[in-house]
Amino acid sequence: MSKYLRFMNSQEGVRQIFTREKIGKMTGAEFEKYEKRIHNQLITIGIPSNRDLATVNNGKAYIWHTANDSKVCEKCKKLEGMVFAKIQNIPDDMHPNCRCYIEKIDLNYC
Repeated sequence: MSKYLRFMNSQEGVRQIFTREKIGKMTGAEFEKYEKRIHNQLITIGIPSNRDLATVNNGKAYIWHTANDSKVCEKCKKLEGMVFAKIQNIPDDMHPNCRCYIEKIDLNYC
């Protein structure tokens, strides 16, 4: 697993990676909101570009999303936002009527 995926799926929880492109598109208010997390990431792994991330995972990543409401179970909540390098590593539906979905990201076109 790449250093980026290890950082994103840490023991403390799921984190997002702030890329140069993402930071460049932020408003001042958004940057202020995330400034502490961006600084922590800079110290830990740096600020990659979308191209850096695409190279690591052959240009693909898969992100687990929940319905993000009060009906989401604890198992699914823990997976919210988790990034997987390979689709084979993604758990099957956790339970009947699971409303979670997987977002496929092509990092070559971000």
